[in-house]
Amino acid sequence: MSALLTDQFRIYSAKKFVKSLEGPNSQETDLVAGSNRDRLYLFIGRPQPWDNENNPPQAIDSFEEYSDLYDDMISLKRVLSNDTIQVVRRIDWTPPEKTTGGLGFIYDMYRHDYSPTKTAASGSTRLYDADFYVVNSTYQVYKCIYNGTSPADPNGKPSTIEPTGTSTSIISTADGYRWKFMYTIPVASVLKFFSSEYVPVLLDSSILSNAVSGEIDTVVITASGAGYNNGNYDNVSIVGDGTGGRLSIVVDGGKIVNATVTSGGTGYTFGKIIVESINGIGTGTGGSIDVIIPPQGGHGSDPKFELGAYRVMINAKLAYSEGSGDFPIDNDYRRIGLVLNPYKFNTQELSDELTLSSTKSVVFATTFQGNFTVDEIITQTRTVGGQSVTSRGRVISWNPITKVLKYYQNKIDGIFPEITGSLNTFDGSNVIIGSSSGASAEPDVNFPAVPGTSTRTINNTEYDLGMKFTSGYAFPEIQRNSGEVIYIDNRKSISRANDQIEDIKIVIEF
Repeated sequence: MSALLTDQFRIYSAKKFVKSLEGPNSQETDLVAGSNRDRLYLFIGRPQPWDNENNPPQAIDSFEEYSDLYDDMISLKRVLSNDTIQVVRRIDWTPPEKTTGGLGFIYDMYRHDYSPTKTAASGSTRLYDADFYVVNSTYQVYKCIYNGTSPADPNGKPSTIEPTGTSTSIISTADGYRWKFMYTIPVASVLKFFSSEYVPVLLDSSILSNAVSGEIDTVVITASGAGYNNGNYDNVSIVGDGTGGRLSIVVDGGKIVNATVTSGGTGYTFGKIIVESINGIGTGTGGSIDVIIPPQGGHGSDPKFELGAYRVMINAKLAYSEGSGDFPIDNDYRRIGLVLNPYKFNTQELSDELTLSSTKSVVFATTFQGNFTVDEIITQTRTVGGQSVTSRGRVISWNPITKVLKYYQNKIDGIFPEITGSLNTFDGSNVIIGSSSGASAEPDVNFPAVPGTSTRTINNTEYDLGMKFTSGYAFPEIQRNSGEVIYIDNRKSISRANDQIEDIKIVIEF
C-alpha cells in the first residue's frame, strides 16, 4: 500500500500557522491565545562563545537542548500575524546578457501534469520544483503560461523579453512566451519580506475577479504527425468535462504546425484534442496535442496554491535596546529561535507583552561606583542552614546608570551541578563580586520601596528598568521550559549596539 502526504497539506499547514497568530476580533470573542490563537516569540540567546566561533554546532532536536536554551536565553520579541507571510522561491527574470552564452534562460511553463515520466524543461518532476514563474525588475510576479514548447523545441525556447504590465489577460511577448500577471509586491513588502532566496506571495483582487475556473488558455503540440490535409481548421472542440473550449489548427506539409486556443470555455478539469476527428483533416497519423488544465479556480485565483507557498517567512526587527532594555546593547548573541506560548514567570498564564527579558537581574545602590563587565563570572557567598554556599552566574549586561546587572546561570559555565537547586540562587544583601572586573557591592535590597516596581528615579530622572524588582532582585519574565520551541538556529556571533537594528528573517518550510 502506498500513501502520500500531499503538497496541499503543506500549504494548508503554512496558512494555518499564519492564521493561528491572528488576535481575536469582535466576532471571535471566544478565541483566545493558546487555544485557537497562539503567541509566538522570537528569542535570542547564547552570549557565551562556542568552542569554535567560526563553526557553530548544529542545533540538536532533543529535550536536553530545549532546557539549555532557557538557561542562556536573553530576550524575546512577540511575532504578530503581520510579521509573517507565505513565501516561495525567488526566481528572477534574467536578461539574456546575464545568462550563460548570452542566449537567455529557458523557463519552465506551467503544466498540471508534471511527473517522473513528464518532466519540466529544468528536469523537475513536480510543478512546485519547476521554474515556472518569475519576478521582474519592478517586483511584479508572472506565471509562465507557455515557453515556446513544440516538437522542434521540446523544452521550450530562451526568454529574451522581460514580462511587464498588469493586464488581467494573458501577456504575449515577441520571443514567443506567454505570461500571466499574478501580483505586484509593494515597497513595504519588499523591504520586509523580499530576500535573496524568497519572495512573498500576495493576491491581486483584479486578477482574482477575472479568473475563470476551468478556462483553457494553452495547448501544446507534442507531435506534428504526418499525412494530414494542409489548411486551417477552426472551431476544433476541446473534448472534456467542460464546455465551450475551441481552438484553431494549422496544417502545413502534412504536419500540424500551429494550435491556438480561440475560446477557453469553462469548467474543464480534463480535456483532449482528438486530431483524427477533425472534419476534413484527412487520414494522417501521429499528431498529438496536449490540453493544459489551469489550476482550480483559474490562473491568479489563489497564488499561494498555484505557486506552492508551503513556506512561511517571519520578519522581526530588533531595534536598539527596545523593551526598556529587554534587549541589551552591550553584549552579543549566537542563537536565534522561536517559541510558542511561553508562560509568565512562575505561572501558567500566557504572556501578552511585546518584548520580554529572560534574564535574572540584581540592582545596586545608585552610589555604587564600580563597573561589572559583560561575560564575566559573578559570585555571591552566603550562609544557608549553617552551610556556606557560593552562587555563580555570568553577566549578560551591566547598566552603569541604573545600576542594574543582568545575568544568567547554566551548566556550561560549571554553575551546575557544583551547587544545585535553590542553593545556587543569588539572594539577600551579601556582596556580589565580579571575577575579572573586581567590582564588588551589596545588592540594594531596600529597592524598591514598593515590591514589584519597574522604575527607578536617579537625579530627578525616571528610568524604566523593564523588569519588576522586589528586594533588589528581578526574575525572568518567562517561565523556564514553558512553551514549545519550534525553531533553533545556532549562528556566529552577532554584536548589538545602541545605534543598530537587526533585521531577522526566518523561513519555516512545512
